[in-house]
Amino acid sequence: MNSVKKKFPQKMDSNEFVSKLIRLANWFSGVPDSVFKKIIPKLEPFYLASRENHSIAMGFGASLVGMKPAILIQNSGLGLSLDALFGLHQLYGVGILLIISNRGELDWEEIQHKLWGERSIDLLKLCDIATFDLNDLGDCAIEEAAKVAFNEHKISAVIIHRGNVDE
Repeated sequence: MNSVKKKFPQKMDSNEFVSKLIRLANWFSGVPDSVFKKIIPKLEPFYLASRENHSIAMGFGASLVGMKPAILIQNSGLGLSLDALFGLHQLYGVGILLIISNRGELDWEEIQHKLWGERSIDLLKLCDIATFDLNDLGDCAIEEAAKVAFNEHKISAVIIHRGNVDE
């Protein structure tokens, strides 16, 4: 039996990802996720939250004092996050950059992520959230999403598939 777990191709290493992200955003929050384990320790300031909607609400507050927030969440937290996204960011025209790990796409991933892995991108499109896929666009995904968030003042998301950034 092959013990190598299949992943999506790597598009950036964690150092490149962080370097690009800190050039475009200056305030960071999110929830723990193994996909982000090499990224989160390199982001400063990083405000850890126990729930995705808390990070999004804190990001709204950071925006009000001129910061450019990037929020790192798992796709399984999207459902919980929609009220904060619509009730704060969309309602008041305040952009936010979401970095979303799309868990549950691969056969070996945890069962609780499977449904989210199948439906997250469709949910983002249904909610009219500009979505940029790191697997398809490479580091340009981060740049384009940041433009939408911080220049057009809209909610935008970068999708990271497991393996796109080294873990």
